Amino acid sequence: MPLVSTASIVADARASGVGAPAFNVIHLETAEALVAAADRTGTPLILQISENCVRYHGSLLPLARAALALAEAARTGIAVHLDHITDAGLVRQGVAA
Repeated sequence: MPLVSTASIVADARASGVGAPAFNVIHLETAEALVAAADRTGTPLILQISENCVRYHGSLLPLARAALALAEAARTGIAVHLDHITDAGLVRQGVAA
């Protein structure tokens, strides 16, 4: 399924009267488990990558590209969201990913 926007997941959840699940991704294995659960339950999901996570890994691009690849291969709608980013350079890297 194509990557979907965070806004569309939130809007659909609001219209259905349910929450929009969003989880911080710390490692690739976390993202894999979250996407597998979303596919198993048919629940759209937001994968969040925080500035702290980027600092932990030393770079945004490898984790962002892996999360995007998982989202694009999923059977249900998955969004990838940069969470609480204050560094404009990281925002540009996220757009480039």
